[in-house]
Amino acid sequence: MTSVARVTEIFDDVRSTERILSVEFMIRFTLVFVACGCGWLLLGLDLLPLWVMAYYACVMLERHVVSLPVGRDPTRAFVRLWLVSFVLASVYAALPVYVWFMDHQVWQFATGVLLTGAALNIFLLRARNWVLGLAYLIPVCGATFIITASFFEAPWGGPFFWSMMVLCTCLAIYFGVCLWEADRANAELKKTRAQFLQAQKVEALGTLTSGVAHDFNNLLSVVQGNLELLQTYPDAPDRGEFLDAALEATRRGAQLTRQLTSYGRKAEMWPKRMAPSEALHGIKKIAKRVLPANIALRLHPSPTDSTILIDETMLQSALLNLVINARDAMPEGGTLRIDVVDPALPPDDLSPVASSGYIAFEVSDTGTGIPDDILAKIRDPFYSTKPKGAGSGLGLPMVCGFAQQSGGDVTITSRVGNGTTVCLILPRAAH
Repeated sequence: MTSVARVTEIFDDVRSTERILSVEFMIRFTLVFVACGCGWLLLGLDLLPLWVMAYYACVMLERHVVSLPVGRDPTRAFVRLWLVSFVLASVYAALPVYVWFMDHQVWQFATGVLLTGAALNIFLLRARNWVLGLAYLIPVCGATFIITASFFEAPWGGPFFWSMMVLCTCLAIYFGVCLWEADRANAELKKTRAQFLQAQKVEALGTLTSGVAHDFNNLLSVVQGNLELLQTYPDAPDRGEFLDAALEATRRGAQLTRQLTSYGRKAEMWPKRMAPSEALHGIKKIAKRVLPANIALRLHPSPTDSTILIDETMLQSALLNLVINARDAMPEGGTLRIDVVDPALPPDDLSPVASSGYIAFEVSDTGTGIPDDILAKIRDPFYSTKPKGAGSGLGLPMVCGFAQQSGGDVTITSRVGNGTTVCLILPRAAH
């Protein structure tokens, strides 16, 4: 994930917490208003109205900063939000410090209530990103240390002071660990939610494509069989040319059927043990027929003798899809590299992980590259950046479906103007 996308996600998380005029926001505002009203009218705390105005002015400022677009400088946008959040938390933390130094036990109780409310606010609403959560945690922890300083006794502090200092330090460290754990849990939840949504899409599309592929393949079998009979027994001149075109169309239809079936994870595979260099040799012959003269092909096999257990036809089809995509990304020509990486590191979210390790086919081009907003969509079925009629939008999803069905995965990295690298990661065959 790029820095712009990461900061945008953080901003979206902050926007989703207690929107202005939402039910949660109005309940909290009412509670603060009632509590401060009691302190002002019944206990004579004339500072409370000013504190409420300052606090909610910071809240409005934070909401304004969050509403601004991230722009091209995500670091600056994040720092701006962090500083505003820090000021907001500092204004809040000033109140329990002020109340603590008033001479009555009720104020000490009020201090505990305020600090408890601050901790709950941090962990229930602000802990979706641990760095941003620190902007709220630091002032609150600072308030506890200031309160601890009130126990200092000359000349060396005294037992109460040092006991409270140790307690506050342990509490601050514990809060920091909890903040980090809350951030990790939130990230895990987002990842699980994304995987669930993707699984739903795959399941729905798999059901659709399996039915379509079956019926379409039956139709193609009938059409192709009749055309072959007509080609074998021609009864009119020049019919062979039309028959050849019809046969080519049926072959393309069969390829589309296989792509649909593969993406639906229903394709029957016939794995065999083979060396990655064999796959490179096979794709070299095919690539020469589809690459123009202005694109140079560079193949770099691995020096190791590892093998993979894979369906050779499906692997060749997947590599051909990647070669064609790379070709279309270089309309002015360039260089296309296919590297065999052994060993290869699997993606962090790949599960289960093969104990034998992984081998990767890296297909790199020097083409136009893919913008970030499009990069997030290119795995979706039927999504294509090619002109209408030039692509089905199933090539890359077929490659991803084949990789996952084989126990591997696909990773894609790209920079606009600097080309794209697609890494087809497959499990190494066990010895």
